Amino acid sequence: MFNCISLNSRSFFPFVWDNLRMISTSTVGLCKQQQQQQKYRPWLNIEQAKVKPSSSIEKNRQDREDLAAAYRGLAYYGLSEGVCNHLTSRTPAKNGEGEVMLIVKYGLHWTEVTASSLLGINIENGSVLEGDGEPETSAVEIHSHILKTNPSIQSVFHTHPPHATSLACLEDPTLHMIHQNSTRFFEDVAYDCGYDGLATTGNEGARIAQQLHGKSVMFMGNHGVLVLGKSTAEAFDKTYYLERAAELQVLAMSTGKKMSKLPDNLAKFVNQQIENDSRFLVAHFEAMKRIMKHTYQGDFTS
Repeated sequence: MFNCISLNSRSFFPFVWDNLRMISTSTVGLCKQQQQQQKYRPWLNIEQAKVKPSSSIEKNRQDREDLAAAYRGLAYYGLSEGVCNHLTSRTPAKNGEGEVMLIVKYGLHWTEVTASSLLGINIENGSVLEGDGEPETSAVEIHSHILKTNPSIQSVFHTHPPHATSLACLEDPTLHMIHQNSTRFFEDVAYDCGYDGLATTGNEGARIAQQLHGKSVMFMGNHGVLVLGKSTAEAFDKTYYLERAAELQVLAMSTGKKMSKLPDNLAKFVNQQIENDSRFLVAHFEAMKRIMKHTYQGDFTS
């Protein structure tokens, strides 16, 4: 008898009809909600911002393109220095055996860097496994030790940005919590005032890695800054905003007036607000990659 009932007729079992309509409406609403969540889901955290590569070759290529874009992007912001300073990234080796550290080969200007021009370095012994050319010795010394002792870190950026480096040249290089940009680095900055020359002795890399004490930013006395990121996008964004925070502090100090420092509880609160939403840092890096495709001669993805 039940198979003969037409659901198009509301004369039979009105309550069944109404319940079916409620279920349908609820399902449509849920689907719309899920679609909205899916729309924004790639922005929930750094790892979800990328399509996961299906092989070590694809991941290697993706990381090469990201790092090349970071080199060019920081040059675009005026944060490069000649053919010096270094940005590195951990990635699977092309042959699928272990990992390599991507780095620019010695002598290239940052605006010349492309995905294919980056070298793949053995993180353990510094030998070149991928690409033609040689890396700068001090870069391998510092970056390889940091990557070896920080397995959750993908990218390490070492730069000499003018304002952040200016603070690093002071007797007290403290980055004070005086602005929203500053709070991004609340309780996440290490200070190393033990500069003793170029890192070519074989000991400086291990010493610097130890001095980080779990922080993602280091002011290197009389030298520059070091930034660690769980992705290239994060390291890029942190490097940019560290320089912006330092610039504001240098300008505020230049007035000769007393700086207005945020209380720790407020600085911590703003820091957590920023840390809990990674959309902006991914959007920043993706925007820069779009700009880089049309700014310097030659596509960085080549």
